Amino acid sequence: MALELVVVTPEGQAFRDAVESVVLPGTEGYFGVLDGHEPFLTGLQIGVMEVEQRDTTLHAALSTGYANVSADAVTVMVGTCEFAHDIDVERATTARERAQRQLEEMRQTEHGEDVYDDYQEAFSRAITRIAVSEKFKV
Repeated sequence: MALELVVVTPEGQAFRDAVESVVLPGTEGYFGVLDGHEPFLTGLQIGVMEVEQRDTTLHAALSTGYANVSADAVTVMVGTCEFAHDIDVERATTARERAQRQLEEMRQTEHGEDVYDDYQEAFSRAITRIAVSEKFKV
């Protein structure tokens, strides 16, 4: 039997197919799901999604969101999902540098914590995208 994986972003469906397993970056750490898993709902943090599908392993950079796991399906709802082969490393590097610059400016001035968190999240997303692209791009 196979597990159905659906990944949804605000732009629409990023992935939908039968998979052998999926590993996701939960807020309490990475976790894996196989067919027949106990149902649960959990938050996701920025990180790498690993998808085992027949003879292929796919990797994607995810932003924060949620995963709804049932016995035969996983629905992932995230802000962004970029598979390794789709990541523009130059764009991700520019985003990382911009976020890093903004974080440095924040340290030198007094701004709200919400803005700092936004910059920190942008920095983390950029680092994850670069890592996924460099490590798993085919």
